[in-house]
Parts: sequence; structure tokens; C-alpha cells
Amino acid sequence: MNKEERNCQNCHQEFVIEPEDFDFYTKIDVPPPTFCPECREIRRIAFRNERALYRRKCDLCGETVVSRVSPDKPYPMYCKECWWSDRWDPLSYAAEYDFSRPFFEQFSGLLNKVPHISIFNSNTVNSDWVNQETDDKNCYLNVGGHYNEDSAYNTYELYGKNSLDNFWFLNSEFGYENISCKRCYRVVGSRDCFDCQDTYFSHDCRNCSNVFGCAGLRNKKYCVFNEQRTKEEYEIFMRENPICSRISYDVQEKKAHEVWRTVPRRFAAINKSVEVSGDNIDESKNAHHCFAAEKVENAKYVYIGGWIRDSYDLTSHGAAELVYECSSGGGEYDAKFVTYCMSGDPLRQMHSSHLTYCFGLITSDYCFGCVGLRNKKYCILNKQYTKEEYEALVPKIIAHMNEMPYAGKNGRTYRYGEFFPIELSPFAYNETIANGLFPLSREEAEERGYRFAEEEEKAHAVTKRSSELPDHIKDAGDDMLRETIGCATCGRGYRIIPMELAFLRKMNLPLPRECPFCRVRAQFSRWGKNLRMIPRICDRCGEEFTTHYSEEDTPLVICKECYRKEVV
Repeated sequence: MNKEERNCQNCHQEFVIEPEDFDFYTKIDVPPPTFCPECREIRRIAFRNERALYRRKCDLCGETVVSRVSPDKPYPMYCKECWWSDRWDPLSYAAEYDFSRPFFEQFSGLLNKVPHISIFNSNTVNSDWVNQETDDKNCYLNVGGHYNEDSAYNTYELYGKNSLDNFWFLNSEFGYENISCKRCYRVVGSRDCFDCQDTYFSHDCRNCSNVFGCAGLRNKKYCVFNEQRTKEEYEIFMRENPICSRISYDVQEKKAHEVWRTVPRRFAAINKSVEVSGDNIDESKNAHHCFAAEKVENAKYVYIGGWIRDSYDLTSHGAAELVYECSSGGGEYDAKFVTYCMSGDPLRQMHSSHLTYCFGLITSDYCFGCVGLRNKKYCILNKQYTKEEYEALVPKIIAHMNEMPYAGKNGRTYRYGEFFPIELSPFAYNETIANGLFPLSREEAEERGYRFAEEEEKAHAVTKRSSELPDHIKDAGDDMLRETIGCATCGRGYRIIPMELAFLRKMNLPLPRECPFCRVRAQFSRWGKNLRMIPRICDRCGEEFTTHYSEEDTPLVICKECYRKEVV
């Protein structure tokens, strides 16, 4: 087929479906999408609550636990221990399929009856307040990572130690306020730095140590704002410009960002890959519009994914083949429109198959429209069927979904082939990472038909304004741990936790003036720019490419070959 331009039924903007896209949709037997790629992404991540955590009682045992489910939600919540226990049976919520009602209306009823798990974390020690994490020790409000220790307020930290306020921070230690850094030690305020040590406010540096405010360096030592210094000169600079002062920290960070703008950047961070587009792509082939992707082949529209083949439209996903429009899970073969489906046995790579419109299934196969099942087969709306009954009923349901579509809000219509309507999400828009990457005001969200949660009332009144905090970390006594500080951005009260104060003292860094939520929001805003694709030309040779760098943010962008000649 030829490529076609379609009109998104959500944002009403035109988008293109390429011939290879039609081939994929035919291969997995789904109709072409009616939402554009960005609206499809928003719809998926509107089902992923990472940081809106609450205290709530388990509806089975009565214990108060940390939960991603607020107390006002209309569905039951079980703590981890109860949810994984045999004290309840997901099949007891089974419903007979009703051909007089739209499918999504029936699914919504099931979604609001089956108990949801309080929080997604496992094998953690002294790390109750982490979500979407495994194998953490002494961590607090970490999200989306694994195997971390003595860390807090990180998003997508993996194999990290002694680190705070980082975003996409891998195999590193003693990091603070970094974005997309790997294998680093004592790195502060930096982006896209690999294999660096004692590096401050630097961008795109490799195998460097003792560098400050630099960009595009390779195998360098003792550099300040991209100027080579002697060891003695560098040490004098560090003594005269201490970043243990909040005023000095902010001044030096601003100077560094001006240096970054003068150094050409490669149009995208793509390594060991061929025929790919997007950013932060490693060891991939024929992967397009992919971001933070590793070992992805014959795929498109992937955001944070790895070990993926022949799949489209995945978010926070791993180990998938022939998968379409899925999020927050992995290990599926031939799955469509599922979220939070994963394995109870981490040693099995492909542990679920032939799932359609499912939420929160564990190691199951051949299920349609199910919620919370474990180790089940041939189920529809949590009702058990024989293989023959299942295979006869599913085609009838698909036909019914097309004959009686679900009427969503704002005129959106859902037939077979669309992910869950956003209004079915268990979470309000501003509780999810959709609002982090694509922020909306309450008015904007409600105008689009999305729910918007009220801010949770806090028990502690603000005792100190952020402007009253000591400028220098040496003047921050233990009394800071008892203060409730008013955030300089949103005014919300926040606390300095003991781990944080000890870390800032050790690293000689000033106290933060913003609450953790505003700090994370700022990182999401910067990271979210990586998801766009902008046509530009190389500022050296004129080659055309697409990049996430805008001319306003990054004046100098060059192609791969020019980058190798000039920077590498």
C-alpha cells in the first residue's frame, strides 16, 4: 500500500501511515490507528502512575501501606502480600460477555471491581516508598529502576549507589542532578556523560575526570569551560568557585550551559545501530521513532524498551515480540493493548502470549479483556472457558466491538484496534507520567475529557521559606531535618531527609530550594524534549536529518560523520 495521511481523532492533526506500517498491522491483524503517534503515547502513559503515592489501608488485611492507589479511588486495593496470596481469587469477579453493551463499558466495570496491587516493587530492603523498582536497598522515592542502594528521588536509575535527583542514571555512584549519564562517579549537574569522574555541569563528555562546565570532551583532565588547565590551576578554580554555595552553584551552572551552546552536538545518541531514528538507541536495527531503546529490531514508536522485535507502540517495555500498543510490562509474545502484564517467573523471558485488552496479568496466555489473573488460560472478562469456547467467542467480541463502538469523551470513538480509552485509566491525568512529559493545566486536561486529581492536603504547615535556607551547606545543621520548607516554585511544603542531608554534606552541595516533585517535573520537561523529531540540516556539511534538538535550545547540530571528525 502507499503511505496515507490520516486525521487524528484526538488532536485533529494530520499524521502519516507508511507502507511498512500497513504491512505490520496486516501481519498482526489489527486495523490502522485513528490516533496519531503522540496521542497514542499519551494514552498509554496515562495509565502509568509513578510518583503519586499515598498511605492507604489494604482492603483485605486492613494494614496501612504505601500505595499508588489513593483512598478515594472507586476500586479495592490490596497490599503486596495480600495481592500475591491465595486469599482471593481473580476468577471470582468473572462476568458473562454482554452483547447489548460496548466492550469497554464492560471492561471498565471489571477494572473497578478487581483489587489492584498497592505498589509495584519487589525484593526491596528499607525501601517502602519506591515504585516500579526491584532489588533496592535503603532507597526513597526512586521510580522505574532496579538494583539501587542508598539513593533517593531518582527516575530510571539502574545499578546505582549513593545518588540523588538523577534521571536515566546507569551503573553510577555519587551522582546529583544528572540526566542520561552512564558509568560515572562523582558527577553533578551533567548530561549525556559516560565513563566520567569528578565531573561538574558538563555535557557529552567521555572518559573525562576533573572537568567543570565542559562539552564534547574526550579523554581529558583538568578542564574548565572547555579550556585546558594545569592540575594546580584547576584546584585553584574549584576553591574560588565552590558549588557548596547555592548562589555559586546556580551561577556556575548557567555559565556552563552557555558553553554547551557553543559546542556542536551530534544530531542523536545512536550507538552500534543501523537504519534507526530517535535518540538514546543502542544495538538496534530497523527501529524508528525510538527513544531510550536497546536491542530493538523491526520496531517503531518505542519509548524506554529493550529486547524487542517486530513490535509497534510500546512504552516501558522489555522482551516483546509481535506486540502492539502495550505499556509497563514485558515478556509477551503476540500481545495487543495490554498494560502491567508481566512475569511471576523472571527466568522465563517470554512468559505470556496471545493477550488482548488485559490489565495486570501475570504469566498467562490466551486471555481477552481480563484483569489481575495469574497463570491462567482461555479467559474472557475473568471467566474461564475451554479452548474451543474461547476461540469461538473472541471473533464475535471483536465483531461486536466494531458494530457497537464505545463512545468516549470529546467525541472519541473506540472500536477494536484502539488502546483503552484514557478515561478508563485508574489514575487522574496529573497522577501519571503523561503529565510529566506532556503537562496540562487542570482546565486543559478537563477540556480534553481527562480527570484531574486534587492536591492531597498536607498535615505539616510550612515552617521555613526556601529563601531563608542557608546559602552554604556548612551552615545547614541537623535542625534542617525538622523544618518543613516552602518550595520556591509551587509553595508546597517538603522536608530534607537524613539520607539527603548526609549526601549533600559529603558531596559539598547546597540544599535544594524546590520540592522533589518540582525537581522531577523539571527533569521530565528537559527529557520530554527528547521525544520530538525536528527536521534540520547539519551545520557543517548540510546533510538533512531529524533530531530532537531545536534551533532555540541547540544552535549547532551536526551529522554523524561531521561529529566524528570534529568532536571524536
